[in-house]
Amino acid sequence: MATALPASGAEPPDGAGCQPDDLILVHNAFRRLYALLPDGVRGTPAHDRARVAAVERNVALVNAALHHHHRFEDEFFWDTLSTRRPACAIHVDLMKEHHAQVAALLDATPPLGAAWREQPVGATAESLASHLAAIGALLRVHLAAEEELIVPVIEQSFSQAEWDALGTEAQKAYDRSQIFLFFGLIQDSMTEEDAAELLSEVPAVIRLLYRLYGRRQYEKKLDLLSAGTARPGRYDSGVLGDAP
Repeated sequence: MATALPASGAEPPDGAGCQPDDLILVHNAFRRLYALLPDGVRGTPAHDRARVAAVERNVALVNAALHHHHRFEDEFFWDTLSTRRPACAIHVDLMKEHHAQVAALLDATPPLGAAWREQPVGATAESLASHLAAIGALLRVHLAAEEELIVPVIEQSFSQAEWDALGTEAQKAYDRSQIFLFFGLIQDSMTEEDAAELLSEVPAVIRLLYRLYGRRQYEKKLDLLSAGTARPGRYDSGVLGDAP
């Protein structure tokens, strides 16, 4: 990970210094999803129109989650970092450029999804799958750059209280139907010890709901989006694709 550039702007708040590990976990969830989605579309049986519609609908929800994630960063990260760390401006500009490129691909997805849903043949499936693969390829470049160039600056520029408040705010706009999907992906990308620590910090009622039906919902969603090729369970977040 890169070392943060020296500050030359407004002083960060008292107690600046946070642990943005949760941002990396969300990144890992998106990496995993966009590694699976192209083959998930390709592997969905054309004759199963209900499953095609369900996959297309959930692809749209995943794209919306990524769009929200980037818009949140645009609104709450970049101006603060540019003010508190002006030397980071060139990296902020790169992040904005990446976000614009990803947004253009996301905005171009709905017609491809609609064409596949209405006529799920090989050509429409491949058009959508190839497009999702292009999103994933660009996203991997962007996330790697953000983790190398931006995350070290975040660590030094936000207080933990600020970062925790941002995390709470970020969760508000995510579609609730996707919560258990992301929660499962995040857990499975962690070590057993880290996953246990994460669970210990989750309210008891959420732990109960996840144990009763959330985990099964995650497994069903993962099966749907990967056309049955991905197995729930711990996987190496540094390796794209299915669990070993």
